[in-house]
Amino acid sequence: MHIISPDEVDLGSLDIPDTDRLCVVIVRVKDYTSTLSNAERSYANAVGEVRRKQYSSGRRAIQLGLSSLNVIDSPILFDDRKPSWPSNIVGSIAHSHSLAVALVGFKRDFRGVGIDILPKRAVSDRVRERILLEEELRFVSEGGYRDRQTMFFCAKEAIYKASNPETDEFLGFKDVCVRLNQSSTEYSAKTAIPKRSSDMVARGRGYVFSLENHWFTVFLIP
Repeated sequence: MHIISPDEVDLGSLDIPDTDRLCVVIVRVKDYTSTLSNAERSYANAVGEVRRKQYSSGRRAIQLGLSSLNVIDSPILFDDRKPSWPSNIVGSIAHSHSLAVALVGFKRDFRGVGIDILPKRAVSDRVRERILLEEELRFVSEGGYRDRQTMFFCAKEAIYKASNPETDEFLGFKDVCVRLNQSSTEYSAKTAIPKRSSDMVARGRGYVFSLENHWFTVFLIP
């Protein structure tokens, strides 16, 4: 896997084993509006400062990722509130208040890719009751010091982002059951009931990383 971090973000253990066909980019959130295409800049200039920085940082990460794959840069606009990728590319974007991340690869290698990033301990005990299934709640109770409830939240977001562009199916938090390994560094998933996304979700593989007091999750569907 190609990793690009021009802002010297502490990447910790970030590495996906046996995968050299993807690029992940991590940048610090700042105003990159001047680097955007005219169409992207038009959107950025129409929103508030916080959203403009987050949006332009995500697009900057995409630019760097596509360049690493030797893909001619093209505007990444919105199609029904989702990023519209080049026809040969799968990708995903996420951001917190301080970090923006992008993951890009080729459709010939992956049916879907998804990422999410969230500050550690961002998911409260009250929220976890609304997003976790019984099996997941039991797992969380066995090791709360690892902040597993936030990991589950991130993992479910990454799964949705990886599967939705292919199936156009909404997956709520309780539609997917995530199983973290004992070290909470990798995960698998299945849908709670049969869905159009069930086969894709079951085939996917997920990874969890720690980046500067954030959890960063990746889900890949071959």
